[in-house]
Amino acid sequence: MGEFMSELRLILSMKVTISRCREDMSKATTRNAAQAAGTPTHDQIAARAYQLYLERGRQPGHDVDDWLQAEYELMQLPVEKLAKLDPPKCKTKISSRRSLVELVRAAID
Repeated sequence: MGEFMSELRLILSMKVTISRCREDMSKATTRNAAQAAGTPTHDQIAARAYQLYLERGRQPGHDVDDWLQAEYELMQLPVEKLAKLDPPKCKTKISSRRSLVELVRAAID
């Protein structure tokens, strides 16, 4: 009975977290705009957070940690793709400026 109540509390807290995140996502952008920008959707984050929860052995009390970890992992994918791009040719004479691609590569290394 105690395990059932723990899982019920976890599910309820995840529902609250998910509903808050949905409100934030709807205020910030539409789902299609998020996909076009390479931002993970709410459903993608929720699915990964649930996967992390299962991998931890369904331990309650880590819903926010799982959500943030899922966001972080999914947000890193576009950064990794960016790091693989060739830096753009500089059109100015200022050689001390670094391109965004070079900065991402430096941060990942």
